[in-house]
Amino acid sequence: MSYAANLTNHNPSDYSQNASFVYSAKYTNAVLGLLDAKPGERIVDLGCGTAELTGQIKEAVGSDGFVAGVDSSEEMVCCPSSRLELMIACQS
Repeated sequence: MSYAANLTNHNPSDYSQNASFVYSAKYTNAVLGLLDAKPGERIVDLGCGTAELTGQIKEAVGSDGFVAGVDSSEEMVCCPSSRLELMIACQS
Protein backbone atom coordinates (compact mmCIF):
# COMPACT_ATOMS: atom_id res chain seq x y z
CA MET A 1 0.00 0.00 0.00
CA SER A 2 1.37 3.40 -0.94
CA TYR A 3 1.63 6.34 1.45
CA ALA A 4 -1.17 8.16 -0.41
CA ALA A 5 -3.47 5.18 0.04
CA ASN A 6 -2.78 5.26 3.79
CA LEU A 7 -4.03 8.84 3.91
CA THR A 8 -7.46 7.88 2.57
CA ASN A 9 -8.02 4.34 3.86
CA HIS A 10 -8.55 4.86 7.56
CA ASN A 11 -9.96 2.26 9.90
CA PRO A 12 -12.90 3.87 11.74
CA SER A 13 -12.60 1.71 14.85
CA ASP A 14 -8.85 2.44 15.17
CA TYR A 15 -9.56 6.14 14.62
CA SER A 16 -12.29 6.23 17.27
CA GLN A 17 -10.13 4.30 19.72
CA ASN A 18 -6.95 6.35 19.24
CA ALA A 19 -8.18 9.81 18.26
CA SER A 20 -11.48 10.21 20.10
CA PHE A 21 -9.95 12.99 22.22
CA VAL A 22 -10.16 15.33 19.22
CA TYR A 23 -13.95 15.31 19.57
CA SER A 24 -13.91 16.51 23.17
CA ALA A 25 -15.32 19.96 23.89
CA LYS A 26 -11.79 21.10 24.77
CA TYR A 27 -10.77 20.67 21.12
CA THR A 28 -14.03 21.35 19.26
CA ASN A 29 -15.48 24.40 21.01
CA ALA A 30 -13.01 26.80 19.40
CA VAL A 31 -13.61 25.43 15.90
CA LEU A 32 -17.39 25.35 16.27
CA GLY A 33 -17.30 28.84 17.78
CA LEU A 34 -15.38 30.19 14.78
CA LEU A 35 -17.80 28.50 12.41
CA ASP A 36 -20.71 30.04 14.29
CA ALA A 37 -23.30 27.98 12.37
CA LYS A 38 -26.76 29.55 12.33
CA PRO A 39 -30.20 28.01 11.74
CA GLY A 40 -30.96 27.69 8.04
CA GLU A 41 -27.34 27.80 6.85
CA ARG A 42 -25.91 25.39 4.28
CA ILE A 43 -22.51 23.99 5.25
CA VAL A 44 -20.12 21.45 3.74
CA ASP A 45 -17.86 19.61 6.19
CA LEU A 46 -14.79 18.63 4.15
CA GLY A 47 -12.81 15.78 5.63
CA CYS A 48 -15.69 14.86 7.93
CA GLY A 49 -14.30 11.44 8.88
CA THR A 50 -16.85 9.62 11.02
CA ALA A 51 -19.08 12.72 11.09
CA GLU A 52 -18.83 13.45 14.79
CA LEU A 53 -18.58 17.21 14.23
CA THR A 54 -20.91 17.05 11.24
CA GLY A 55 -23.68 15.98 13.60
CA GLN A 56 -23.03 18.92 15.91
CA ILE A 57 -23.09 21.29 12.94
CA LYS A 58 -26.38 19.76 11.75
CA GLU A 59 -27.90 20.44 15.17
CA ALA A 60 -26.81 24.08 14.91
CA VAL A 61 -28.31 24.66 11.43
CA GLY A 62 -31.52 22.85 12.33
CA SER A 63 -34.14 21.37 10.06
CA ASP A 64 -34.16 24.44 7.81
CA GLY A 65 -30.41 24.12 7.20
CA PHE A 66 -28.33 21.60 5.32
CA VAL A 67 -25.01 19.95 6.14
CA ALA A 68 -23.06 17.72 3.74
CA GLY A 69 -20.17 15.67 5.04
CA VAL A 70 -17.48 14.77 2.50
CA ASP A 71 -14.50 12.51 3.10
CA SER A 72 -12.04 10.73 0.83
CA SER A 73 -12.32 7.56 2.92
CA GLU A 74 -15.48 5.57 2.29
CA GLU A 75 -14.64 3.43 5.33
CA MET A 76 -14.84 6.46 7.61
CA VAL A 77 -18.18 7.82 6.43
CA CYS A 78 -19.79 4.39 6.09
CA CYS A 79 -18.85 3.21 9.58
CA PRO A 80 -21.66 2.58 12.10
CA SER A 81 -20.81 5.73 14.08
CA SER A 82 -21.56 7.90 11.02
CA ARG A 83 -25.14 8.52 12.01
CA LEU A 84 -25.91 10.97 9.23
CA GLU A 85 -26.61 10.63 5.55
CA LEU A 86 -23.37 11.86 4.01
CA MET A 87 -22.07 12.71 0.59
CA ILE A 88 -19.04 10.53 -0.09
CA ALA A 89 -16.18 11.76 -2.25
CA CYS A 90 -13.97 8.78 -2.97
CA GLN A 91 -10.87 8.83 -5.10
CA SER A 92 -10.91 6.46 -8.08
